Parts: sequence; C-alpha cells; structure tokens
Amino acid sequence: MDCRPLFIERRSRLAWWAFTLLLGGILAYIIITYLGAFVLGVFIYYATRPIYEQFADRMPYPNVGVTIALLTISLPVLVLIGYTLAVALSQFIGVAPDIGPYRDLVSPYLNLPPVQSPQDVISLVTSDPQQLREIVSVGTIEQLLGSIGAYLGMIASGLFKAFIALAVAFYLLRDDHKLAGWVQSALSRDNDTLVAYGQAVDQDLKIVFFGNILNAFVVAVTALFAYNALNLIAPPGGAIPSPTLLGLLTGAASLIPVIGMKIVYVPVAVYLGVVAGTTELRLVWFPAVFLLVSVLLLDGLTELILRPYISGRNLHVGLVLFAYILGPLMFGWYGLFFGPLILVLIVHLARIVLPELIHGEPLTPSAVGRDPIPNPDPAGSGPDATPSEESGSEEPVTDSDQSSEPDNSDHEKR
Repeated sequence: MDCRPLFIERRSRLAWWAFTLLLGGILAYIIITYLGAFVLGVFIYYATRPIYEQFADRMPYPNVGVTIALLTISLPVLVLIGYTLAVALSQFIGVAPDIGPYRDLVSPYLNLPPVQSPQDVISLVTSDPQQLREIVSVGTIEQLLGSIGAYLGMIASGLFKAFIALAVAFYLLRDDHKLAGWVQSALSRDNDTLVAYGQAVDQDLKIVFFGNILNAFVVAVTALFAYNALNLIAPPGGAIPSPTLLGLLTGAASLIPVIGMKIVYVPVAVYLGVVAGTTELRLVWFPAVFLLVSVLLLDGLTELILRPYISGRNLHVGLVLFAYILGPLMFGWYGLFFGPLILVLIVHLARIVLPELIHGEPLTPSAVGRDPIPNPDPAGSGPDATPSEESGSEEPVTDSDQSSEPDNSDHEKR
C-alpha cells in the first residue's frame, strides 16, 4: 500500500496550519497593539446598535443609516467639547483684566518686564533687542518646540485611535450579519453550542454597553437638575459656576466608574469652600450641602445602584460593579469597556460550556443552566416573572431556537 498520498496530504495540511498560525499571530499582534481602539470600537458598535435597529429597515442605503447612528453618539460629544471650550474662553476673558496683580509673583522667575499692551511689546523690541534675545534663547525655543511636538504627537495618536474605533464600529454595524453568517457557516457549522454561546454573549454585551450610555445620560440629567436646584438656595457670590455645563460634564465623566464623577464635583466643592472661607465663613454650609448631594445622589444612587442595574440586568450586580472597577485599574482607560466584555465571556462560558467540560459530557446548547452567581434582582423579577427568570436560569436552547437567529433578522430584511 502506497502511503505517499497520505503523507503528502498531512504535510500539506501542516503547511497550511503553519501559514494560518503565522497570519493569526500577525493579526493578534495588530489587535493587541491597538487593543484600546478595537475595544472602544466594539463598545461604540453595541452602544449604537439599538439606535441603528430602530430605523435600519427604513433606510434604502445602509451607509446612511450607520452614519446617522454614529452621529447620535459623536455629535453630543462634539457639542459638549465645544460648549466646554466656549465657557472656558468666556471665563478666561472675564478674569483676564484681573491678572495684573499676579504679575509681580511670576515676573522674578520669568525675568520679564511689565508688559501691558502690544505697544509695550513693540517698544521693548525696538528699544532693547538684547534683552529680547536673552529671554528668547535657542534653548528655550528648542524646549518649546519639543513640548509642542510631544503634545501634537499625543493628539495625533488619539485621533488615529478614534478613527480606528469609529471604523470598527461602522463596519460592524453595516456588515455584522455577514460576519455572523460566515462564523456560523464556516466555523460553527453543526456546532449549536458555539452558536448558543455567541448569541448569549451578543445579547448581554448589547445590554451592558448600551446601558453604559443610558447611565451617562441619566447621570447628566440628574446632575443638571440638582446643580441648578442648588443654585436656587445658594448664597450671593457662592453659587455653582456654570451648573448646566458641570451637570453635562458629570454625566460624561460617569463613563469612568468609581472616580469619574469625582473629578468634576470634588474640585467644584473645593472651589465653593474656598470662596465661602474667604468671603464669609458662615456660608460654608452651601459647599457642604453640595458635596453631600453629589455623594448621595450621584455616587450613591446612580453609580452604586443604577449603573449595575441598567448595565447588567441579566448579570449579577456585584460582578458588573467589580468589572467596572477592576477593568480600568488593570487595563487602563479601555478597561472601562474591556472589563465588562471579559465578564460576559466568562459568565456564559461557565453557564453553557464549563459543566460539560468538567464532567466529560457532550457539548450541547441544551446544557444552559443556572448562572454562576444569579442576579438577585433581575429586570424581570416581579409578580409576572417566570420561574426560570426568578431563579436566574434560562430555558434550554433548542434546534428551532438556533434556526431562528433573532440577532440577524433585522439585517436580513435589508
């Protein structure tokens, strides 16, 4: 019996596997290098998908619908940034005439004469060029250019990562049904367990990430009304500056869990305390009330109670909270989105696959059982909740359930 054809086939398969692993390693290296941008893109995709699904069937061109969905997220961010810069510029213009008294504090270190107007600058250049050369030396210019180059590099890197994230979200929104179809036909085939796992992960990621945006909106509205209401009882001269802007910034900062809102209301509380202490000490009650309302209403109600409930209705509240806390601490800024993603992957792996792996049983989608840590207060708990919802378990996934493919139905209509 000639074994050469079998040997040639095995060698060919080994060569293809080696080539596949090489390309997979290169792809993994690219993703790891820009992991934050890709994770942010996945977050934007899941955050905008519920919006896109509302009008996707009415749009004759998918690109237009995807663009509109992305603008619903990006436009408010751009408006908030522009509003912040406008308020900051107006505040600077308002305090610029009062900077004069502080010139004496910095002039000994900068070795600058008192310049009050452009005419003084021209007079300085024409009357004493040597003093200008001493101030603006070659070393100073090189240091200034180096600092400008570093800042421009940071800005360019941030814009490039934002472009990658938006591109990932754009093509996922437009072609996710094609990607899901390829995975199901080429990779999973008759593996219903993989399909059930992917659908469960997809549903929970949509809830978690869209809940993140919804939580930020709720925090922004709550802070906006709270700060403006506090200004109604504020003492003269000790009101909260730009309460509407601070409320919106508090909502945006709530995307960073644990410390997010504190970077807004803690400096404001310190500012109000300094103003009250330097004007009239008995007015210090207002900064105390402001800090108390911020801690109890924003940190207490929205961060510790509302965020886990909105962002993880099908997951245990404590697990979601730890994902939001530990994610940024371990992975950096993108850990805000990477932590919940890892949590969802682990929970459904333990719920669908792990029991069969441990007991050596065949992997089937009907192996769906209790969550590792059932949510004690799921969204469906109530008098009308089914027993499976109250216990934190789900019905087994049958073949008919798999064939329905609810996630791709909206896209197939297009």
